[in-house]
Amino acid sequence: MVRQFLRRMFAGRKNEEEREEATERPEMELMEDTMEAEEAKGADSVSGVAVEEKVLEERRAEPYTYVITRDKIEHHSYKQIFRLIEEILEQIERGLRGEGRLQLRLSPDLAAETDEFFGKRIGKYIEGAERETYDATAFFDWTDEETARIYRTYVLPVQPEKQHTFVQSRLVMIYDTCEALGWDARRVVGMFAEAIGWELKKEDFIRFERWLDTMSQRLEDEDTLSSAEHGYGLDSAELNNAEPEARPEAEEDEFAHITPLQVSREEVEKEDITKLAAFFDDILSDPKRIREKRGGLVFSFYGFSGELEDVMGDEGVNAWASRLVEQYPYVFYFLNDEYVPMTRFVTSMVVTSRMEGDEVVYDAEELDEFIEFIQTALARLADWTGEDASQVIQEFEQKLFQT
Repeated sequence: MVRQFLRRMFAGRKNEEEREEATERPEMELMEDTMEAEEAKGADSVSGVAVEEKVLEERRAEPYTYVITRDKIEHHSYKQIFRLIEEILEQIERGLRGEGRLQLRLSPDLAAETDEFFGKRIGKYIEGAERETYDATAFFDWTDEETARIYRTYVLPVQPEKQHTFVQSRLVMIYDTCEALGWDARRVVGMFAEAIGWELKKEDFIRFERWLDTMSQRLEDEDTLSSAEHGYGLDSAELNNAEPEARPEAEEDEFAHITPLQVSREEVEKEDITKLAAFFDDILSDPKRIREKRGGLVFSFYGFSGELEDVMGDEGVNAWASRLVEQYPYVFYFLNDEYVPMTRFVTSMVVTSRMEGDEVVYDAEELDEFIEFIQTALARLADWTGEDASQVIQEFEQKLFQT
């Protein structure tokens, strides 16, 4: 579900060679599993069931430990943690394990490291592990004090204004894994939230789950209409021109204005912005429709390998995004930043930028020219919709600089 769309905002697609190499299990591990199974079978018939249950209980309770070293960070090596995740997943699927319980540890030299810059690299490495292995966030042992401390210290953003988006992105990952495994997502998220000191109320879970359901439904509708060559989703002209009573009930909820779009690698290479053009062509002639869709657009790319920074720096993506912004500079009026930092994401594809820790650093001169260009476009759009131009521009700047 969500993995097919939102995770692409935080993770690239691993190539098959890396996946095959990472998922190879050493023969010794297979032998150990076989030996354990044979030991369980070897129990006498009277106590055999009890012994097997005891073995399974011990396997479920046994934690895995992943030690982060300086060498792994410097070489961006995730092979070992990928193997651990695959091992945990296999045991869960075989019914030999009821939870992940992957505990993080720092090597002695890293634990004694006081350099602030290298501390950011530790956090960046853990974030990379979450993206590269997908299920790591749900598998971390959030009841383990040291794992929680490492995550709070090195991964959780210090700035309060960045923490909301960060937490939401982790919720997406955790819910996705739990859905695939049949786990209680609220339970795992609850442990995660407690570990990082984040308060989540019942209504927070309800609203987030409604949002996930809405996004999933929108994507299914988009795929259905796309295959029939009928536009790009729930916002197709056919649907929007229908009588109000004929529209889906979902249009009446608080997420009715959200439009998720997926952009393929092929579309990027051809600089094809048809999906976005269809979105704009459908609403720009009607000020009311424009206002209804304000802050509701989310899109992502798929078919690319590597991390988020690689997508941001891909020349094809940059050319595609530049064409989009040149033709529709008011796209920033429509971007939804509630769960995904879309404004910064799109800006990073147009303005020369780089990642420093969890910060996006832009070329100052390019950024100034870019902001001036967007401000002018937003002012024109606000004039057309009858809105306060200064407020529209201020909202854009707040999203861009997270103020």
